Amino acid sequence: MPSFAQASLAAATLAATAGTYAAVSPPNPNTKLVPASKDSLTSLNLTGRHVAKVAMSPIAIIALHTASLAYVYPNMPPSLLGHGPQNGLDVNLLRWSPDTAIPLALVLCAGIPLRLYAYRSLGKNFTFQLTKPERLITTGLHGYVQHPSYTGAAILGCSAAFWLLRLDGVLSCWLPPWLYSKLTCMGVFANAFMLSGLHCWLIWKRVREEEKMLKATFGAEWERWHAATPRFLPFL
Repeated sequence: MPSFAQASLAAATLAATAGTYAAVSPPNPNTKLVPASKDSLTSLNLTGRHVAKVAMSPIAIIALHTASLAYVYPNMPPSLLGHGPQNGLDVNLLRWSPDTAIPLALVLCAGIPLRLYAYRSLGKNFTFQLTKPERLITTGLHGYVQHPSYTGAAILGCSAAFWLLRLDGVLSCWLPPWLYSKLTCMGVFANAFMLSGLHCWLIWKRVREEEKMLKATFGAEWERWHAATPRFLPFL
């Protein structure tokens, strides 16, 4: 029988994964009624309705494996551990520790709520394809930050990279030792830094494109709001 701490960690892991899927799934279909602005994510085929499923599938598998290990920790069967013991699986990722508590708190208390709030506040104007909105939203949370949805997306992506996608986490159970040693030659966080960097670069590129479109659409109204409101974090 697992302890309450381990059962709660497994449940939190699954809840964070399900919530992340909801927070990265398109709330509205891409529309062809309003011409979309030039959009690099669309040109890379990253705005389709099935992108979330494709992107989340490997993460969901990793999360399920992580939750399973956490649930039975410390009595983990070899069938779940795989190559983990040989590769140095970090058990801090399988129990409550700063390595699990911090990313889970960020995902559940910031990343998911910010994304879902933006879905609700922008309504049908929130599409993954860059499309001209009917009006400029400057109230509510948008009165404190211009891009709460992108703040949430950055939190979700970086948290996943440094929690689920670390090489010394569940991935160490999958990788044969010869391959693991090659991939970790620059450290167990190397892939997390690279994935986070790519994720944040794509977000920044999208933000610049969106701001260019909003400026062209709303002119002085957008410029006043843009000058007075932080982009991603309140008061910064």
